Amino acid sequence: MRTSRTLRRALAATAAATVLALVSACGGDSGGSGSGPAGASGPPRQGGSATILLPTEAARGLDPTAAAVNGVGDGNRLAAVYDVLFWMDPKTGRVGPGIGESITAADDGRVWTLRIRPGVRFSDGTPFDAEAVRFTYERHADPANRSPQLSSAAGLRLQVVEPLVLRIELPAPNAHFDRVVAKNLTYIGSPEAYRKDPKGFGAKPVGAGPFVLRQWQRDAQMVLERNPAYWQPGKPALDRVTFKVVPDIQQAMASVATGSATAMVTVDYQLIDKGRKDGVTVEQLDLSGGKMVVFNSARPPFDDPRARRAVVLALSAEGFNSVVYQGKAPAARGMFAPGTAFHDPASRTPDDDTAEAQRLLDALAAEGRPLDFTFTTYASPPSVKTAEYIQSRLHTLRNASMRIETLEPGAMTLKTQISRDFQASVFTLWIDDPEPALYTFLHSGGATAWTGYRDADVDRALDTGRRSTDPAVRAAAYAEVQRRLDADLPVWVFQNAVAALAHKNTLTDVTLFNDGTVLFDRLALRA
Repeated sequence: MRTSRTLRRALAATAAATVLALVSACGGDSGGSGSGPAGASGPPRQGGSATILLPTEAARGLDPTAAAVNGVGDGNRLAAVYDVLFWMDPKTGRVGPGIGESITAADDGRVWTLRIRPGVRFSDGTPFDAEAVRFTYERHADPANRSPQLSSAAGLRLQVVEPLVLRIELPAPNAHFDRVVAKNLTYIGSPEAYRKDPKGFGAKPVGAGPFVLRQWQRDAQMVLERNPAYWQPGKPALDRVTFKVVPDIQQAMASVATGSATAMVTVDYQLIDKGRKDGVTVEQLDLSGGKMVVFNSARPPFDDPRARRAVVLALSAEGFNSVVYQGKAPAARGMFAPGTAFHDPASRTPDDDTAEAQRLLDALAAEGRPLDFTFTTYASPPSVKTAEYIQSRLHTLRNASMRIETLEPGAMTLKTQISRDFQASVFTLWIDDPEPALYTFLHSGGATAWTGYRDADVDRALDTGRRSTDPAVRAAAYAEVQRRLDADLPVWVFQNAVAALAHKNTLTDVTLFNDGTVLFDRLALRA
């Protein structure tokens, strides 16, 4: 399917969210683990300041229709400024209320009713109502705004039924649209503030969250102060939150370990291990999806499934762990991490069969198609090391040649996920529930299905999982997705995802939601 130039621009913002995790890997209905469980409590105190380190700047600003919603990207900044309509608990897979009071389905999931708590106001004093939600969703759906959430909002028919009630009609039934709202459409800005200054809204955002942006020094820090008009009396506990940009993740962890910073967000298994050894408390989520090799199934040589299988069988998930990650990153066994609701113990994604890999390579060469391709990756040490491991494994086999192309994040996004001008690459996907991330990644009708993979059985299984609320039906559907992925190998997951907040036992009431974002109304310093 050819994608319009406008839509490609919108997809660029979506893809940009993934490159924020250059330092590591990438969910399922999984709980927290580690030194302190997500949501752990301790004696809190009122007041104080927290400095939280993030690896990247909010490149497109803090407009909800521009920013990246993932936790390692802009998610924490957005949650602090805007609060959440709804949020998803990765431990249970359930959607919880925030400013949104309830969201309920009718007509087999085609029509949803969203109710908002009374009395909530944006920090500019204007009402947070159904019209504000409608306004934000229509901005997401406008391709001219290049929203990363375009595919989640496209085709929605929105009707303000009452001042605090929004009726949402979907283009097709989705029994899990509440998850779409909680993950992709949860941040709502003030329509009045946006209308006054559309171009400047991303730099001067107005939300209804626990904090208000006071100062922003680009590529350095963002200072937020307690919102005195916050809708929850007595919250937040903190007086101030400062987000600092520290791209060097080793330096960031050292700052946390020595107490010069309060906390950092990370998605790196090795760094988590190092932090624990240095006495750092880690609030950790183990998720599905993860770090994967992605093949462009729409162009040679990987339009031939034998070529994809040959590469995968030449590799080893355990090898990645031991060689690239020094044994700190558990090897994946498919898209769904062990211990999560959709992991199928009977499934084992193929790998580490060099004899069969050689047979396939010889067969391709006999047909005049010896394997010769370029592997495109990020110009960061972990990503380069990953590519070099793949290259070293293929180098031991006949009829296989691989070159490594390294790109900076913006160029990488444009080449792979927008222009789709690649043969094989590396990609990171966080999944706390298959909806909506897996659907948009793999379904052939999805706007972000950029790998060129098309399979009717996968589409049917994803549709079934989207439309059903029966856990057994969903489990069977996603088991079928995994079986088809194991057979076709359009992607190969070698490391399931992790997301964490690391601190020196200084924080309490830490609650991580979605893919590792913090609920800032609860966060407090220990007494």
